[in-house]
Amino acid sequence: MAQRCALLLFLAIALLPDALAAEAPKTAVPAAGKKNDWIAGWKETSSMQTGRTGAAIHAGDGIIHMIGGLSLVAGSAKTPSFTNTTEYARVRPDGALSPWRFGPRLNVERGYFSAIAHKNHLYVVGGGRGHNGKELLASVERAEIKADGTLGEWVLEKTTLNIPRRCVKLAVIGDYIYAFGGFGGILLDTVEQAEINPDGSLGEWFVATDPMLIARYVHGVETVGDGVYNIGGHSKEEGSGIAAVEWSKIDEDALFRPWSASSPLQTGRYALATAMHNGFIYAIGGLTGATRLSSIERARISGEGELSDWEYTSPTPFGLAGAEAAVLDDRIYLLGGSDGSGYLRNVFYATFNERGDIGYWATPAEAQKHRAAIASREMNKAPLPHEAVILQHFKRKLYSYLQVREDNNNVLWLAAPAQDLRQGERISFPNGTLMKNFHSKGLNRRFAYILFVTEVRRAVNK
Repeated sequence: MAQRCALLLFLAIALLPDALAAEAPKTAVPAAGKKNDWIAGWKETSSMQTGRTGAAIHAGDGIIHMIGGLSLVAGSAKTPSFTNTTEYARVRPDGALSPWRFGPRLNVERGYFSAIAHKNHLYVVGGGRGHNGKELLASVERAEIKADGTLGEWVLEKTTLNIPRRCVKLAVIGDYIYAFGGFGGILLDTVEQAEINPDGSLGEWFVATDPMLIARYVHGVETVGDGVYNIGGHSKEEGSGIAAVEWSKIDEDALFRPWSASSPLQTGRYALATAMHNGFIYAIGGLTGATRLSSIERARISGEGELSDWEYTSPTPFGLAGAEAAVLDDRIYLLGGSDGSGYLRNVFYATFNERGDIGYWATPAEAQKHRAAIASREMNKAPLPHEAVILQHFKRKLYSYLQVREDNNNVLWLAAPAQDLRQGERISFPNGTLMKNFHSKGLNRRFAYILFVTEVRRAVNK
């Protein structure tokens, strides 16, 4: 099932033009000025030089770094490869970003890993590389954060993780760095930690005795004081996103106390981005299974380990997985990722209103332009390349399993996001990921071949 997760995450992504999210009613009045229309959406700013998914991010002191990830081989439109490149951009006074510039390269190509800062050093830990990320990494690299916010050269740490971890997430509390979950041959519920020495180097890593409540893979982590939330992730059994959220805090020995459940997400999701601002935690996009999500949920931190019920806020510009998010001051940035057809260079940004909703204040003219962009996008959706007629349809919670016949009489099975479709309807669908000898738990059925696609649209009957 981990291979399936990897295959879904490695789909290529095309760049999309100025896609913006739908509007919501105004919820507040800005402090001053004529920008009195609240747009529940995002602005686009300078694109990265490299399309990336599964990258690591660091943001601070008015500068954003994107590090490594899965990209495209130079000169190829189709071949994915893990990269060791880094790039950075500075935040301008209006929130837009400067043009991106390349920074120092990592020593090891890696993707599906994390970065975390402590004082004037930045650390990257674990990840994967090679075909489909099958080479699991335990190595750690460190770079100095210079006074101007740029990075020094990366050096490999002498100590490594005890267990190689792809899709690992990190936190720093005090003078310790912690690594949560990931995939190390199996989905992991363990936590490793290492002490950060005065010179920035790391001590030996050791595995904590108290595991998390469940294994976490392609999940999110947010740190609040001396506590940590682990959010969502991938279910090996169901092949789908999980909604569970758990929390713990460290004790006097810098070890995590036993983990406890907190309020679950409304939608189980993995390959999500997370962020935190003004007492709210945000779970952004990701995958439910076959579907890339545009939805964003937020929960208020209401007590020690307690979260309010998760509520939906403004969506991302389009369904997005493997992206990164960062909050700087009162702005949130969304970078890279995939929507199923390429690797994104796109960078979007927004701000928050007093309710914690994501969006921005606009003049009436800007609001009208936003609405026109949405209408234009809907009218000019590119047609999907394949058409077929439905022979059989079995709908389950997450997937619609469709047996279809194409115009050349080729019969095949599709797995698509669950929706109401009828036998005899004509549909169109995109290129997808072909799975061999796939067993569906929902149907209790094994398919010799089945094509997983990100969407299905009704087509005109011929």
